[in-house]
Amino acid sequence: MRFATLTLVALTMVGSGCGVLDPKPDSSRYFLLRPLAEAGSGPALDDLVLGVGPMNVPDYLDRTEMIELVGPYEVRYSAQDRWVEPLGTQLRRVLAENLMTLLRPGRVVEYPWYEAERVGLQVEVTFEPIRLDANGAWTGDAFWLVRDGSSHEEVARGAFAMELGSTPVDGNGVAARLSEEVRRMSGEIAVAVRGQHGMRR
Repeated sequence: MRFATLTLVALTMVGSGCGVLDPKPDSSRYFLLRPLAEAGSGPALDDLVLGVGPMNVPDYLDRTEMIELVGPYEVRYSAQDRWVEPLGTQLRRVLAENLMTLLRPGRVVEYPWYEAERVGLQVEVTFEPIRLDANGAWTGDAFWLVRDGSSHEEVARGAFAMELGSTPVDGNGVAARLSEEVRRMSGEIAVAVRGQHGMRR
């Protein structure tokens, strides 16, 4: 009798279109960083091959899941908000696009590259872990280097403080704010690259 009852219930659910095995709708949302739109105002560095990378990002950030900082010591990965590609890949690509827009070099190549590329100057960036400060704001630091493409010696460096909004920060807010911070950092790096290239001409 019990078996017959369970069978009847199962057939009723299937017949009504509400089977327990029906696929659940995908609630994932995908976000990307946006590069600069406006061109730089200085002359084009069309005789420069600019190398971008490596881009050093903490492992827990360099993934497709977005994070939420829920406390000084706790990180939560979002169940639905995702980057369209790992964050480190996006950061390197967007920085390269920004520097192409600001400097208009002959070429931009992304790390790793071959010696035959004849990179004149190289930009390397290290991102520190994101922090939640006492006021509930997400902050982080990035350190950039400009290296001579042949000798790999450091020729310029800088530190950049990022402000990514206050808790709670949704996916759109994180993507928009991080895009803006990378744009600002790109401007600082572009000034250093332009200065170093000018000294080598």
